[in-house]
Amino acid sequence: MATTIATYTTADLLLDWDRTRPRSLQTAFGMSELGDCRRRAGYRLAGTAATNTGGSLQAVMGTAIHEAAAAVLKDQQAAGVIPADDLIEHEVSFAGILGHLDRYETATASLVDIKTTSDRWLRKLKVQGPPTSHLWQTHGYGAALIAQGRTVKRIVIDYLARDTGEQWRWTGRFDPQHVRDALEWVTEVRATPLDELPRDHQPDSAWCEHCPFRDLCWEGAVTDRDPRSVLFVEDPDAASWATKLEDARARKKAAETDEKEAKGALDAIRPNTAGAELVAIPGFDKVLKYTVSFPERIDTAQVRKDYAAAGRPVPTKKPLKGEVKLELVDAGDEVFVPGGEG
Repeated sequence: MATTIATYTTADLLLDWDRTRPRSLQTAFGMSELGDCRRRAGYRLAGTAATNTGGSLQAVMGTAIHEAAAAVLKDQQAAGVIPADDLIEHEVSFAGILGHLDRYETATASLVDIKTTSDRWLRKLKVQGPPTSHLWQTHGYGAALIAQGRTVKRIVIDYLARDTGEQWRWTGRFDPQHVRDALEWVTEVRATPLDELPRDHQPDSAWCEHCPFRDLCWEGAVTDRDPRSVLFVEDPDAASWATKLEDARARKKAAETDEKEAKGALDAIRPNTAGAELVAIPGFDKVLKYTVSFPERIDTAQVRKDYAAAGRPVPTKKPLKGEVKLELVDAGDEVFVPGGEG
């Protein structure tokens, strides 16, 4: 049966378009995968066939922004505004790894890359700087250009928030150590058996959900259980996993306590009672940003009272899947032993 307009949504149209693009059809390991999930990199390097279509609307929006920027740059280059020897949407290769850089400015010896992100992630980037994967990817482009005889002095990454339109530019000098670290990472991935490569993202993360190897990666999980149950299948040491859970919760509690104490102590130097203010601290390499706001939130207690006064039940929503609560309690007489009688 032919697909009708009513059932073929705009999202379907965009995703189908994205899946037919040359980059989406690329099966070889690329520079954009440097420093990210080691198991996905392992599948790529091994030439493993994809099990999932992959792709996301966020990626489509990012692609559209890249193509719009490239079109403008090429028009300006044709008009003589941008020098003819600048590179736009240029394919490069280094150490057998393929990549496509966004722009190289010959006059300033700068490699410029465009990244789209969310506003939430952009705020994190401003504090922590680019992740290792972005630094390795852009430095891989730079290494490829240097191998071609060009000079690369600066790496520039323009981050654009898809939901707000805000831009933040990061600039740094080209550092060969990033290239060495990236190649060492690839060598380690190649040398490690696929089944022993770690899964560097959680199965419910956006990275995993749109990964072309998702089904293969989490294959073997217990039916109707969390995909991470495959970790137990691979290493059925219940005591070890329970110890890890207990230790993680203890560290989390300690970290939360430390965070509250530090935040409370630093409130002594907060200069503002509203809005945002930056405070530089001698001997500390980051700046403190104090933001004081007064967000309005739903008063759930009052809502329940209002519904009760009206003689109506508070509307609730039942989850599609049961919620699992796992506690660590002292052992008693009534204990279920997996594989035993309990």
